[in-house]
Amino acid sequence: MQNNLSFSFIKGDGYVTLRLVGSLDDEQIKLYEAGLALQLTDPYPHFIVNCEHLSFLSKGWVRALLKLKADLKSYNKEMRLIQIKPPIVTQLKKEGIDSSFKYAAGLREALVDLGLVTKKMLDTDFINPFLNATLNVLKVQAGIEAKPGKVFVKTDAQKSVGDISGVIGLVSDSFSGSVNITFPEKVFLEIVSGMLGETYTEMSQDIIDAAGEITNMIFGQAKVILNEKGYGIKTAIPSVVSGKNHALETLTKGPIVVVPFESSKGSFFVEICLSA
Repeated sequence: MQNNLSFSFIKGDGYVTLRLVGSLDDEQIKLYEAGLALQLTDPYPHFIVNCEHLSFLSKGWVRALLKLKADLKSYNKEMRLIQIKPPIVTQLKKEGIDSSFKYAAGLREALVDLGLVTKKMLDTDFINPFLNATLNVLKVQAGIEAKPGKVFVKTDAQKSVGDISGVIGLVSDSFSGSVNITFPEKVFLEIVSGMLGETYTEMSQDIIDAAGEITNMIFGQAKVILNEKGYGIKTAIPSVVSGKNHALETLTKGPIVVVPFESSKGSFFVEICLSA
């Protein structure tokens, strides 16, 4: 896709996000229609229109969205507008068509509304950005190749323990949650040694602080991908918990998904918890 386009299509599991950016005039509608034709294939998806960065819709774009809504209805699919700003709502009201659309605060609320996810279920669309960001950060920053294991939902009886953990909260308008990244001390020392180009064999405050930096990098990369899809995750500051075989309590109550990782330096895991 060209970088100067004011729209983009992002495929999800059973839906497509149409991301609209800036002030949209009629100039790019032909390109939009050509791109849309590639998305409307069997099995037909629902559509989420991400309006977070939208400042104006031309009449041509309004007609295009109304047509998309009608086309989706013929396939028994629906459309939701998310993160829509008051000026756009005012514009649609002035044209008398605001009630023609259905709205949701964020992506997760829209997916729940469309029946694509249950209210408290973590799906692959949400987990994969954190999984991929973890692999990328370790490879780029420390030269360490890791491999994810089988993802599972932790039960109340299961305890996840480690020696050092980076913890960061997940906050949006429609849900909250947390991400914990936990390492055994030996594995974490190997990772930091790879990052800094020196051999470290003991924990120090600087080494402990590196857990927050790694967590922040993983969160930052995953946040970009998730917010392009419309999750609306806000900026957060990580914290670090250290201590032999500590067990973490999640910041919110909800299902906890665990992603175990194996690497040449040893194993570690990422926990993701969401509460609607």
